Amino acid sequence: MIELEKRTIDEYKIDSLILMENAGMGIYREINQYNSYTIVCGKGNNGGDGLVIARHLILNGKLVEVFVVGDKMTKEFAKNLEILEKLTEINYIEDENDFDGLVESMEVNEVTLDAIFGIGLNRPLNDFYKKLINLINAHGNYIIAVDIPSGMDVDTGDEYGACLGANITYAISDIKDGQLLNSKVGELKKIYIGIVRYLDE
Repeated sequence: MIELEKRTIDEYKIDSLILMENAGMGIYREINQYNSYTIVCGKGNNGGDGLVIARHLILNGKLVEVFVVGDKMTKEFAKNLEILEKLTEINYIEDENDFDGLVESMEVNEVTLDAIFGIGLNRPLNDFYKKLINLINAHGNYIIAVDIPSGMDVDTGDEYGACLGANITYAISDIKDGQLLNSKVGELKKIYIGIVRYLDE
């Protein structure tokens, strides 16, 4: 899927920001029936999808609290963060001392949206991320995963030390093998975003 997205961008000149906007808007349309949301984003493109979702929810009058975690930003994430900072306060999780604010948010909001890690994760999680994921599992009221629950291998469904247990996962563009092999995806739905599909045939 990563290769299909890259070829869609390179060969068909469909900008990665457009694909991210399509993904975020598609998921927003599926989840906008709730009133309050805690959105936890990593700084990669999965997190960028989460920022797009947050923006559309805020613009449509929803109560949204955004938490960002991680180090290096992708350019797509950075652009969407720049936009979102004009609309709301961003809460940064830099160490375990910042967990209390996240817990308070999750316990009062109807939905917790997981946009920490996407399909590019291929390594064991360190203790900090294990604790973060276990914290979300313990305190999130209704957990929605963007593309794949954070901590899950996209191909095998194996867990990298900890894994989000989602109530529902919105698979971006296609269902992945690993999603069919681990029940922590919860309910599974597919979101079309405009990747050129016949490239994988």
